[in-house]
Amino acid sequence: MRGRWLWAPLPLLRAFLLILALNGSALAAKDARPNVVLLMSDQWRADWTSFDLPKLRTKTFAKMAAEGTRFTRATTPAPICNPARASLATGLAYPKHGILSTNKQDELSELNQTIYQILRTSGVRTMTVGKDDLTLLGKMFGEPCTHGAKSADPLCGTKRSEQLGFDDFGRCYGKEFVSYVTNPVDPYMDALDKCGSFEKYKKESEACNLTGIISGKGYTCPGLSELKKENFIDDWIALKAQKFIAEAPEDKPFFLQVNYAGPHPPFVVTKAMMDARGGPREWPLAHNSTSLDAKAQQLVRENYALLIENIDQLNQDILDAIAKRGDLHKTYVCMFSDHGEMLGDFWDRSSIFEPFQKSSPYQASVSVPLVCIGPNVPAGRVVEDPVSMLDLASTVLELTGSTVPPFFDSVSMKDLLLGGEHDNRPTVSTLDYGLHRFSTAQRRLEDGHIWKLSCCKGVCPLGLDLRSGAPPPDETDWERQLFDLTEDPLEQRNLYESRPEMAAALRPALQINFASCGEAAEAEGGATPAPPVVVAKQAGQAGRMPSKPTSGFLQLYRASSDADEGSAFLQETWAVAPQPSCCLSEGDATCLA
Repeated sequence: MRGRWLWAPLPLLRAFLLILALNGSALAAKDARPNVVLLMSDQWRADWTSFDLPKLRTKTFAKMAAEGTRFTRATTPAPICNPARASLATGLAYPKHGILSTNKQDELSELNQTIYQILRTSGVRTMTVGKDDLTLLGKMFGEPCTHGAKSADPLCGTKRSEQLGFDDFGRCYGKEFVSYVTNPVDPYMDALDKCGSFEKYKKESEACNLTGIISGKGYTCPGLSELKKENFIDDWIALKAQKFIAEAPEDKPFFLQVNYAGPHPPFVVTKAMMDARGGPREWPLAHNSTSLDAKAQQLVRENYALLIENIDQLNQDILDAIAKRGDLHKTYVCMFSDHGEMLGDFWDRSSIFEPFQKSSPYQASVSVPLVCIGPNVPAGRVVEDPVSMLDLASTVLELTGSTVPPFFDSVSMKDLLLGGEHDNRPTVSTLDYGLHRFSTAQRRLEDGHIWKLSCCKGVCPLGLDLRSGAPPPDETDWERQLFDLTEDPLEQRNLYESRPEMAAALRPALQINFASCGEAAEAEGGATPAPPVVVAKQAGQAGRMPSKPTSGFLQLYRASSDADEGSAFLQETWAVAPQPSCCLSEGDATCLA
C-alpha cells in the first residue's frame, strides 16, 4: 500500500520537472545575450601602439588585434573630452547633445536619452567606473566627501548616476581636477584621503613643469609618484571594474564602461611603471618640431608611453576578470580612446597655438586607436576605412538586442564588426566653441584613397592653448585644408586648391555650420557671420523633426532659411542661445578636460 502511494504521483512529478526544465531553457535563451565592455582611455592617439612604435609595449592591444578586428582609421566625433563622451552616451553627433566644450558646469541634460538607460530598460546590468565627464559629481566647490556622513550634497560621486542609467558606478574626475580643490570631492580622492595620500596626489599634479619651453600644464614631469601602484588613479579604476565584473549577477548580461583618467596629463608615472619598462628608450620626436627641445620631448614621450603601457596591462587584468567568471567567450570588448594628443607635432609651424593637448582638426587629435573582440568577430582582420567612435553607441545596443532610437546619428557597426563590408560613410569630427571652430570629414573616395577635408573659422588650431603673447586668430577668416591621407598621413601637403573635386565630394559631410567653408560669403565680398549656437529642445515642441519624436529625446536646432535639407532646424519663434564665453586655457577649473 505504501508502495502504491509512493508511485502514484510520479507522472505528475515528471510533468512538473519537465515544465521546470522547459521554463529554465526558455529563461536561459532569454538571457543568452552577450555582455559588452568598453575600455576607454583619455587622450591616447591612434599611432601610439606597438603597431606603429615597436618599442611601445601594448601587448593587450596587439593580442586583441590578433583575436579580433583592428580599425586603423577610427575618429572621434569631437576631439575634446566632454563632447566626445556625450556623443557616445547619447548617440548624437556634436553638438546635438548640448555639450560644446569642457566646461564642467555644462552637464548633460536630463532630457537626453542615454544608451545606458536603454540598456538598463532592456534588462542589461549597467556599470561604469572612472572619468565619464557627463555631469559634475556634486557641487562644483561644495561640501567635500564626508566618508558616508549625511550632507546637503549627494554622497560623493553619486550625483545623477542612476538617472543616467547606471546600476553600479564608481565615477571620478580626471587627474587634473585635483589642482583646483582643497578637499576630496570624488570617490577616488576620498579613498586617497582615507589612507593619508590625498595631499601627495595633489602635490604631484602641481609639480610638472621641468622647463619653460612647454607652457601646457602637466607635460614635463621628472619626478615619480609616491602613490602605491594600487592607489594610482588608473589602477584604482581598473580594480573597481574588476570588482564590478566579479559581483555582476549571472542571470542577465552586463554592460561595463571603464573610463580611464590617462594617459591625459599630468604625465606623472609610478616607480612600478618605470621598473616595468626594462630600461631607457629613445622615442621618435614630433614631426615639424626641430625647434622644440629634444630632451623635453623625450621626457614627455617616455612618460606618455608608460601611462599607455600601464593602461594596456590593466585592460588585460580586466579581460582576465571576465575570463575568471567564465564569460569571455560571450563578451564583446572594445579598447579605444575619446580623442588623441598633439604631442608637439607642427611645433615649428604653429605661431598661434601651442601644439599640445587636443582640440585640433589634425589626425593626432581626431584619430583614436580601436580594436574589438567578441563572438563571431573575425580574428586578425584590419579595417582601413574610417569609422567613428560615435557609432559604438548604436553598436552596443544592437549587440545586446536593445532598441536603437530612430533619432540617433550613431549608425551601428555590428555588421562590419562581424565581418561585413564597410558602407563608405564619412566620419566627421567637429568643435565649435571659443577659438576652436572647425569641422573635418574623411572617407575613401573614387580613386581608392582616404581623403580628409578640414574647414576652420579663423585658423585650423594646432592645440588647445594659445602660445604666450600670441594674438587670437581673426574669426572672420577661414582656413581650408585637404589632405590625401593615403599618400600623406602626416598632413604635410594641403591640396585644397589643386584638387577642388575631392573637396567638393567631402564638403556635404561637414557639420552644417561649416558646410560652405565660408566660400559663399567671401564670394559676396563679406565676412561670414558667426553661426548661432545650437539650443536644446525637448521633442514634441513645435518645429521640424528629423524622425518621429521619442520621449526624452533632446533634439538640437540651428537657425536656417533652408529647412528642407534633412537636418532639423530652429524655428523663428524659438530663441537662439547666446555664444558661450571663450575658454582659452585649462587655467580655469570650469574648462578642464
